[in-house]
Amino acid sequence: MRFVERSVVLTLFMLLPLAGCKREVQELPPAHGDQAPAMPDLPTLTKASDESTTVTTSEARTTGTTFPRAEAQLGPNAGGVIEKILVKEGDTVKRGAVVFRQDVRDAALRIEQAKVALDAARVNLRASDTDYQRTKAMFDQKAMNQVQWDQAQTRFDSAKVQVQQAEVALNMANKALADGTVRSPIDGVVVQKLKSEGEMATMMPPTVVLVIQDQSTLELRFRLPERTLRFVKIGASVKAKFDALGLEREAKVTRIQSAIDAQTRTVEVVVLLPNQDSALRAGLLASVELEPAAAEAVKAAAAPAAVTPPTAGGAPAARAAQGGKP
Repeated sequence: MRFVERSVVLTLFMLLPLAGCKREVQELPPAHGDQAPAMPDLPTLTKASDESTTVTTSEARTTGTTFPRAEAQLGPNAGGVIEKILVKEGDTVKRGAVVFRQDVRDAALRIEQAKVALDAARVNLRASDTDYQRTKAMFDQKAMNQVQWDQAQTRFDSAKVQVQQAEVALNMANKALADGTVRSPIDGVVVQKLKSEGEMATMMPPTVVLVIQDQSTLELRFRLPERTLRFVKIGASVKAKFDALGLEREAKVTRIQSAIDAQTRTVEVVVLLPNQDSALRAGLLASVELEPAAAEAVKAAAAPAAVTPPTAGGAPAARAAQGGKP
């Protein structure tokens, strides 16, 4: 009995706070309808704010980097020690000019060896030819059997093949000697010298000895949002400013990449910059500005639409202004 009484007392104590909370609950006004509170006034966005101006400006302007139109990373045509490097960084070279040589003493000895082998093959061919002609005459007179005639023919044919092999070996030795001399494949400027005289240069893994760039014309590459593709076309003019040099150049778009970056939603645009005066360098940062017509089109397309606040009753004000029912 005492246990039951205690349970009843505890239950009453637990219900008392709930009863007090129920008295303190206040009724809230309805969320909609005539008795709903008025919505706060919101500003009408009829003009582009400072933030929107920044966004449109960034779409009409961007930054880019200059790249050489052509670059050659020169290494050896065959493994060997670098004997002489004939250029230094900053030198201007012409196409076909010798830039470095390898130690070719081994190749020169191989040429001499191939020449001796060729001479021996030719002597053997003359002897085989003499034996062939003599055997043929005797075979025609029925003074020699078929086996001897076949052997003479085989020796003659083998001598001819030996001469051909010796000629090929001599050509390979000459090529090895020529491979020891490396020439520039383009007109350009030596921008890097990565090896020194006396160092070993190999083909596998490839050793880069010199880097030559053709900087007579530079490629300026920059990225634009994909939404600008309908305004920026091949042939469009752009203005590039190089703050580091205090220079400004105008050029035309020559290539728009066919692929869109799926992460940034941008496309790469390439512009060719003539650089006959060598004032520009590869790797420069440039501020790029689209031509006025394209820039204005991009800004107009990127401008936000006019947004009007809702009315006090919760219906859009634009619908009320058009005569629609709220």
